[in-house]
Amino acid sequence: MTAVHWKALLCASASVLVLPSAALAQTTGATPEPAAPASGPTGLEDVIVTAQRREQRLQDVPVAVTAFGVRELERRQITDVRALTENAPSITFTATPYGNNDLILAIRGVAPGGVLPNVDQAVGTYVDGLYYARPEGSNFALVDVASAEVLRGPQGTLFGRNTIGGALNITTNKPNYEFGGSLKVGYGNYDALSATAIVNLPLVEDKLAARLVYGHVEHSGYGRNPTLGSDVADQNDDFVRASVRADIAPELRVDLSFDHYWGSNHQPLWVLNSYQAGLSPAMYAPYVAAPGSRISQAGINPVNDSRVYDFNGTITAELPFGVLKSISAYRNVYFEGATDLDGTPLPTADTREFVLDGEQVSQELQLSGASLSDRLNWTVGAYYFHEQVRNTPLTRIPAAIQDNTIRPDNKSVSVFAQASYEILPSLRFTAGVRAVKDTRGMTYTPARYVVTGYPTNAEPPASAITPAPCPFTAMGLNEAPGSCLYTPDDISFETVPFTVGLDYRLPGDGLLYAKYSKGFRTGGFQQASGTTAAFFTPFNEESVGSYEIGAKLALFENRLRFSASSFFSTFDDIQQNAILQTSPIVIAVLNSGTAEIYGAEFEATALLGDLRLHGSLGLIEPKFTDGPYKGSEVPTVAKTTWSVSADYPVQFNAGRLDLHLDYNWRSDVYFLNTVTITAAGPVDLSEFQRKSIRQDAYGLLNAQVSWTFDARPITVALYGKNLTDEYFAARSGSFAGGNFNSIVVGSPRTYGMSVSYAF
Repeated sequence: MTAVHWKALLCASASVLVLPSAALAQTTGATPEPAAPASGPTGLEDVIVTAQRREQRLQDVPVAVTAFGVRELERRQITDVRALTENAPSITFTATPYGNNDLILAIRGVAPGGVLPNVDQAVGTYVDGLYYARPEGSNFALVDVASAEVLRGPQGTLFGRNTIGGALNITTNKPNYEFGGSLKVGYGNYDALSATAIVNLPLVEDKLAARLVYGHVEHSGYGRNPTLGSDVADQNDDFVRASVRADIAPELRVDLSFDHYWGSNHQPLWVLNSYQAGLSPAMYAPYVAAPGSRISQAGINPVNDSRVYDFNGTITAELPFGVLKSISAYRNVYFEGATDLDGTPLPTADTREFVLDGEQVSQELQLSGASLSDRLNWTVGAYYFHEQVRNTPLTRIPAAIQDNTIRPDNKSVSVFAQASYEILPSLRFTAGVRAVKDTRGMTYTPARYVVTGYPTNAEPPASAITPAPCPFTAMGLNEAPGSCLYTPDDISFETVPFTVGLDYRLPGDGLLYAKYSKGFRTGGFQQASGTTAAFFTPFNEESVGSYEIGAKLALFENRLRFSASSFFSTFDDIQQNAILQTSPIVIAVLNSGTAEIYGAEFEATALLGDLRLHGSLGLIEPKFTDGPYKGSEVPTVAKTTWSVSADYPVQFNAGRLDLHLDYNWRSDVYFLNTVTITAAGPVDLSEFQRKSIRQDAYGLLNAQVSWTFDARPITVALYGKNLTDEYFAARSGSFAGGNFNSIVVGSPRTYGMSVSYAF
């Protein structure tokens, strides 16, 4: 397909998968119960979303959104953010080196290069309005969630900082004034055990209610390290949430919530999968994994521990001229782990310790309302954010030990406004703007040690370790003689993201829209890796301008909904994580010139009698247009993603049988850049090296069969995920330049059963 044809595609994309119970849970906090399947002449249900920070029908929102309600999350077995991304178009995920507690997301080809705290995310994650600055702990279980929305394209006006690719907007169920709850337990292969308990407690009639949620997920390892005699890629996670709702007056509501996530899991399944005889170092030959292997040869198999605490307080006041909302939040993240990146006993790049300890506070004020006989809908607000992080990776390589501690100190202040005005009947004009100032601080303490005469994987004796010179001394920057400390001056970035657009309401139930959005991702400091001043040069912000047109249609008495969108985005100073082939090898963030990404997305849901069908398609064509990566592949982008699903209910005298089947497919993905940056300039990877950082196209088949008794609120379900047992890479190592490489192996076929009881 030519560029002209691509850019001519018209449309709007949005899912139609939220059922009425999800909408009710979002607006009233009702305990969701199994919803009756959509059938009969009424057609598909209305979908309520908050993509514009207020409740609207999805058909009325000029934004590309995929939304999932409680029923759809259940039957698609979406229990974490990773599974959520597998069910929406134009999204790819990359596992992190340390486990399934967090992940890297790319929407429409835009992704961060890693999870270090000196680099911000390209996709913002919001839970009840709380922004997750760090990805650690973000792949949480979606327990007791009312709805989950995937917003595609820049969202910098209403959602704020670092949503250059899009945003995940998740809303949890709130307490209500009826006693109720549910219990669910499940068991599957790999000794998988899951349990969820929810109870809703009315405390004071129509005034005060509480809601308690607990979830547990565990399974044995998806891989095995026979040398160390331990599992690899296991899971043992717990999650609790306690929330309170107080209706102090008819016009004043207070929602308070606390949640805590903790997990202890062995490292992911790293295996050495790429080795080129004659070019790769011969010492790696004995450790090359067989095709399809789930055997780890790693010299260490550490346990990664995560602890996350979230506090959120939302006050909603109905004023004579609008609704005032205050969102106050605190988040604390602690992660301690390690990983053997090459999957061999050799000390190529063993991260012996990786500690991330951080906290964030934020305050947002929103005032929204309608004026001029409801022809003008408007939202204004202000936002404050402060984050402090300590990150210490202790890395062992054959000739050195590096203990590179960085302490980012990040602040952000912004004010924003957005309004939609009905110019003519059915024709609206929307404009929004946000003024942002980000301030970044940093403290470096990069202790380095040289290891001599001890090139083995065992811990070297003290006699073999000698301190390396502090790089800041030679640069005249060392602030602590006898130690190693450097605190550069703070840097600031001032940006004004904005959006403008038109939308037209079609006769019946349809919408056409066109818009332009300007977004950004803030700049920052490098991680502590280099030995010269050049390696500590800050990187600048990344900006994007995105054009989008779309349509949303409801046909055949609302039994078919179709949406599609096309977009064209241009990036300036695009941020890329570059592996610099220097001595030592350094990973740095580079502003790598310009890039263009264009594409289209399509989604449709249809009712054929009682059969419900859904399909989606995402097409992306990215390219670097200037800079050191010009002409090379853009990493973490699947150019084609598609999914299909079918749901069919069968009613019997004793109960209802629900059948569900879905298949999600994505094309090739390069996990890293296909160009290496050297002192002599960029060098293209060889075909073998390119293949070592690429995952070929694959698809995942999932199914669920459930039986709900009519006489009692009990549901029994049989489920299966990755039923064809696809073997795929969820991440690549960074050793392609040495003509060998490693991967993190994705999850195998899993299956089991669950029983749930609602009361």
